[in-house]
Amino acid sequence: MAVFEKYAPGLGSVGNYQVSGTPWVTGSLIAASGNTSGLNSSTKKIQFSYVTKEVTVMNLGDTNLHIHLANNAGAYGNPLGSHMYTLPPSGTTTTPLSRQTFDMKTKELYVTNAGSGVGSFQVYASLTRIDKLRMFALTGSGVDSEAGDTTITP
Repeated sequence: MAVFEKYAPGLGSVGNYQVSGTPWVTGSLIAASGNTSGLNSSTKKIQFSYVTKEVTVMNLGDTNLHIHLANNAGAYGNPLGSHMYTLPPSGTTTTPLSRQTFDMKTKELYVTNAGSGVGSFQVYASLTRIDKLRMFALTGSGVDSEAGDTTITP
């Protein structure tokens, strides 16, 4: 006698990355760097409802933003180990609209204001139908290791 269980896609479910994802959008103002109440109010944690296929971050303010994948924001908006992507402000002649798209699977990311003024950002994500509980924690070299760590552990 056959036993059937409900199928749920996992991280290796290729079809979830081949089709268009479900749109997800958020945005926020972000306190000036160095404001250290709570988590660090100059850092915002973005949690997705499902594993992402692609994430686009837009800097709408006039300060640099740091995009990082671990809660490693140190003093004054500098993620420890410099494991971050710096997104310059919008409105200059070289970056009239400052945005970056990341082709990655994750369940969360962090945005930190690296400047002395109030920042502003928007996040657009393309979500798979993979439950975020199936996503492993992102750690190691390039994510949350200390400065000077040159080990590569994918």
